[in-house]
Amino acid sequence: MSVTRFIKDLLRRPEAIPTPGAIIFNATVSIVLRKPEAKIAKEIMKKMRSGTIIDLGSGPGYLSIDIARRSPGLQVYGIDLSRQMVKIARRHAKGVGNARFVFGNAAKLPFKDNFIDLVISTGALHHWKMPRLVFDECYRVLKPGQEAWIYDGCPEVFSTPADRRKLNEEYGFFVGRLGPRVSTLHGFTREEYQTVIKDMLEQTAFKGNYQMALTDIWMKITLRKHQ
Repeated sequence: MSVTRFIKDLLRRPEAIPTPGAIIFNATVSIVLRKPEAKIAKEIMKKMRSGTIIDLGSGPGYLSIDIARRSPGLQVYGIDLSRQMVKIARRHAKGVGNARFVFGNAAKLPFKDNFIDLVISTGALHHWKMPRLVFDECYRVLKPGQEAWIYDGCPEVFSTPADRRKLNEEYGFFVGRLGPRVSTLHGFTREEYQTVIKDMLEQTAFKGNYQMALTDIWMKITLRKHQ
């Protein structure tokens, strides 16, 4: 796929989930993702117990809140372009003082330079209209030497019957059986990650300082800011 066609496809996708979709997402898909996202929260706890994290495309806020509850020493900011999602997340976060949710665009983050200890994002990359701008914003706000963990769908996670059976046993029918189709619609193929997404990253401040790996139900892109 050419970069031009790829960008045109991105521009046809809604960047923010509209209000009816936000309500449906909160009641269905986000609940299915709770277990996979809990694994991410546990990985973050291995990495850090204090500092500031931003969650890009935080949706109903479950991951941000989980992280905040696990470690009161962390300040977690959820950023979402859907006002309805921000309202839902704030409602879920009542009583969790170190989780805050802000309406905003990932391509123009409301944080100063060299301020953030970790950027995370799950299932949002395929919605971003201008991924290069978002990657550069991640670089700008991260402290030197710190990382961004970007997770999104990849159908190759489900490439073999054994893969699908394992995920079905761990996460249930929706992930194990419908995951390949959902990842195709809400993510990118491994080839697209390794060609088009890589080409984009090579045009950002993260040039040459990132890794991609299939992880659980995701493709994980680890981006590291230079010291």
